[in-house]
Amino acid sequence: MNPRSNILMGIAAALTVLVILRYTVWSEGGNSVVIQPAPPPITNIAIREESGDFLPPFSAFSAIQDRPLFRPDRRPEPVMVIETPGQTTGQETQSEPEFVVIGTVTGPDGGVATLRSQNETRRAYVGDTVEGWRVDAITGSGIEVSRNGDRFAMSIGGPE
Repeated sequence: MNPRSNILMGIAAALTVLVILRYTVWSEGGNSVVIQPAPPPITNIAIREESGDFLPPFSAFSAIQDRPLFRPDRRPEPVMVIETPGQTTGQETQSEPEFVVIGTVTGPDGGVATLRSQNETRRAYVGDTVEGWRVDAITGSGIEVSRNGDRFAMSIGGPE
């Protein structure tokens, strides 16, 4: 630093000390008085007493103790799904698509899906055919495809 900067820094430091002393030690009349700390808070604060029962007695909550919320027997019963056999045309039902949905983008004019098939990445739009599967819908979480009456919903990042 050059000598002018040193002088300027010294003057600024001296003025800062004077301002601090003015507001902490010297009072308005020029007398040297140390500012007194604030009085301690009142320790006997009156607490308003309420009357009546706010909660039922503990015995009213016996169901919580008898049947804890996270016990396995508290889970809902599984939904039974009964599949009805469809009409077969003599052909074996098709397997799942062999491509993976990498991502989707949807908008007011439709959407686009990014698919990976056999180490090749491509885009598909609604109505396109990929490996014999027709893209029926593109959503924010995946796509729906169909072939020969078989429909599959494929989520993003599904198994390869």
